[in-house]
Amino acid sequence: MRFNERAVFKWVLIVGVAGASVIGLALLTRPLVGSLWGLVLVIAGSIYGIRWSRDWWQRMRGRPGGPDHSG
Repeated sequence: MRFNERAVFKWVLIVGVAGASVIGLALLTRPLVGSLWGLVLVIAGSIYGIRWSRDWWQRMRGRPGGPDHSG
């Protein structure tokens, strides 16, 4: 699988901003609040990843190099 540099940079920025928001919130409030915010972000990212992988699986089904392809 080939990656687009623009897409990878976008995700590096998203992860960096999310991490900075967790650290900033933990420093401004209590560490528990920052860790709960981090947990919310991880859960939201997991849901997004699951939805993306299901969509990818449906789009690539039967295509060469995709899942369920019998070459």
